[in-house]
Amino acid sequence: MSLLLVLLVVLLVTFLFQHLWMKRDLYKLSWHLSGPFVIPILGNLHFLLSLSNEDLFNSMRTFFRNYKTPARFWIGSSLFVCVTKPEDVQVILNSMECIDRYSSDHLSKNVPARGLLTLRGHQWKVHRKLLNPTFNLKTLQSYMPIFNNQINVLVSRLSGVNSAISTDIHDYTSPLALDSICQTAMGSELNIQRHQNVEYFDALNNIISIQVQKVSNPILHIHWLFKMTSIYENEMKSNRIFSNFIKNILKEKKANFKHHPTPYDDVIPFSKPKPVIDHLMNLFMVENKFTAQDVFAESRTIVHTGFETTALVSSYCVLAMAMFPENQQRIYEEIKSIIPNKDGDIQYEDLKKFEFLERFIKECLRLFPPIPLLGRVVRDTIKLGDYTIPKETNLILPIWIMHRDKEAWGPTAEEFDPNRFLPENYKHIHPYAYIPFTAGPRNCIGYKYAQIFLTVLLIKLVNNFKFRTDLKMEDLRFRMDISLKLQNKHMVYIEKRDV
Repeated sequence: MSLLLVLLVVLLVTFLFQHLWMKRDLYKLSWHLSGPFVIPILGNLHFLLSLSNEDLFNSMRTFFRNYKTPARFWIGSSLFVCVTKPEDVQVILNSMECIDRYSSDHLSKNVPARGLLTLRGHQWKVHRKLLNPTFNLKTLQSYMPIFNNQINVLVSRLSGVNSAISTDIHDYTSPLALDSICQTAMGSELNIQRHQNVEYFDALNNIISIQVQKVSNPILHIHWLFKMTSIYENEMKSNRIFSNFIKNILKEKKANFKHHPTPYDDVIPFSKPKPVIDHLMNLFMVENKFTAQDVFAESRTIVHTGFETTALVSSYCVLAMAMFPENQQRIYEEIKSIIPNKDGDIQYEDLKKFEFLERFIKECLRLFPPIPLLGRVVRDTIKLGDYTIPKETNLILPIWIMHRDKEAWGPTAEEFDPNRFLPENYKHIHPYAYIPFTAGPRNCIGYKYAQIFLTVLLIKLVNNFKFRTDLKMEDLRFRMDISLKLQNKHMVYIEKRDV
C-alpha cells in the first residue's frame, strides 16, 4: 500500500511540475499583475461560487475598483487578464493575434452550427468578407419599409396599454425585434407581435436563458454532468424548434431560388427589401463559396444575435427617455421640426437630420452597452505597454466599466448626458473608450442596422407616446448575463400624446 501511495504522490508531483512548466509564461505574467489571492487548482473560482447573477455583476464592479488594469483573475488553470485602458484595448482589438473571441465550449457545445460570432481565425475572416455586402448602405435603406411597418404594429399594441400601470417595455420590443430581424434577414414574416408563431419566440428566449444558466453555474460547465440535467433536454428541444424554423425557410428559399447577378450592388437602389438570405443562397448555389451548413449557421447566428441585442438596446433607450423627460421633450421638439407629419413613414434621408437624437442613442449605448464584457483569446504573444502577453491568455474587456471610467469620461462619467457627444466635447475622448459594438476588424457587422432601426423606432414612439418611470439611475440593478440585463426590468408608464 505504501509503495502505491508513493507512486501516486510521484505521479501527482510529476503532473504538477509538467503543468507548471507548460504554463510557465502565464504564471510569470500573473506574478506581475494585480489581482485577488489565488488558491491552487481552484484559482479564484471560489469568488464566483454561490453568487447570484446580480452579485456577480457587483463583484465585477468591485474587482475593477480594487485592482489596477491590467488585472488578473484565475478560473482553475485558465488565466484571464482584464484590460480597461483604451490604448491597450486598441492594440487588442486591432491585433490579428487576438482576433478570436473567447467562447467557452460549455456555451456552444450544443449549438448545431458555428457562424460569424464563434468562428475563428481564417474561417472567420473568409465569412466576414463574404457577409459584409449584406449590411451595406443600400441594403439597409431597403429595410426602411419593414422597419416602418413593424414599428407601426408596436405603436398599435402600445396604444392599448393602461397608462396607469407600469409596463416592462422589453415585453414589447422583444417581439418587435424578432419580427424585424426575421423579415430583413430571412424574408419571412412571423407576426409574433400579432401572437403568431410564438413557439419560435419562446424557443429562442429559452436558448438564451439556458446560456445564462451555464455562465453562472460552474457545474454546468462539465458537459457530461450537464447532459444528465433537465436543462440539457430543454436546451435540445428549444434548439430543434429554432433550427427547424431556419431549415424550413432555407428549404423554401432553395426551391424558389432565382439567381440575381448583382444582388447587393451599392450603386443601384433596391425597389424592394433585400433580405440577407438572398445573398447567402447566392453564395451557396451560384458562387459555391458557402456550404449548406454555412448558410444555416450564418442565418441562425444573425437571427439569434440581432434579435436579443436590438430588443435590449431599444428597451434601454425607452427607459432612458422615461428617466430623463427633458431629453424626451427635446427629442419630440426635434421630430416636430424635421417631420411635421405625425402619421407618415420615416424616410432614410431624414435620419441624418436628427442630431440630438443621435447623441441620445450614443449616450444610451455608452451607459447601457448590450454586451457588458468582451472576451478575446491570445493566439500568439503580444505586447501591452510594459507587459508581454503570452499565447493562451484570455483577455477580458469590460465594456460597461470602460464606458463609465472617470479617467476617460471625467467626473460625470456615471451621469446621463447626451451632450458629451457634441463634437467639441467628444474630440477629447479616446476612440477606444467607447466601443458599444466593439471595434477593429471584428466589430459588430450589424451596427449600422441597429442605429437605423433605433432611430426610426424612437421617432415613432416619441411621436405617439410620453414615457415616464419610477426608476432612477441609482435604482438600476444589473445582473451578469451574456448581455446586459436589468434585475428590476425596464418598467415605464406609457401615455398617448395629445394630437
